[in-house]
Amino acid sequence: MKKTKLIISMLIGVILLSACFWYYTSGPTSFPNDEQLFKEMTNHFSYVSNGEIQDTIFLDDRHVFVPFIAGEKIYGLSLWEWNKRKWNAVFVSTSGEIKVWKINSKDPSTFHTVWHYPPQNQVDYMKLYLINERGFQISGEEEHYEPGVQLEQKINLAENPYGTMKISKEWITVINSLTDSLTVPPYYFGWNTYDSLDNITYPDVNDNGSSSWGGDTHIEFAVYIEKSELE
Repeated sequence: MKKTKLIISMLIGVILLSACFWYYTSGPTSFPNDEQLFKEMTNHFSYVSNGEIQDTIFLDDRHVFVPFIAGEKIYGLSLWEWNKRKWNAVFVSTSGEIKVWKINSKDPSTFHTVWHYPPQNQVDYMKLYLINERGFQISGEEEHYEPGVQLEQKINLAENPYGTMKISKEWITVINSLTDSLTVPPYYFGWNTYDSLDNITYPDVNDNGSSSWGGDTHIEFAVYIEKSELE
């Protein structure tokens, strides 16, 4: 009798483990339609209910970037993740200024920049920067100097008012090296924009935009960089 109960308990355990594994790892279903997307996004901001989806861009099979327009001047963006058997809006913003989605915050190969700007008259392109300030520390008799880092990537906003860009291999290597060192200050992402004559200008954006996201979603807001701050 005891042996029978043990076997039954083991079978139940295997079934429960199999069910949990299937629940958390099974592949995504089809992506929601526009109406379903806005219904989910209104849980974050009710006033985006009457809008227009611009595109759905898959970063991989479980992560999707969706830029949208709401009202007359809201050029927003949303980020979606397949988790617990459903598509979830893990980040919604009514400001399309460039941000970095760290899908896995410990793995820079999963970092993607996302943006959505209104049509621009003055802005032609953007420069995205990876910056790490110079560092100098003294520990006992040891001195350590870390040179500064300033890398840039160009984004053509005239042709791509919305979009996403994966962090380059060079940036991944640099970020990993900075993360491995405990003596340097944190790196950060910056940006500025230029007109067709290569003069710095500022894009037309929703200055009163808001963002909403869950605790497990890692978003870094890139900061505007003045020309005087660049080396």
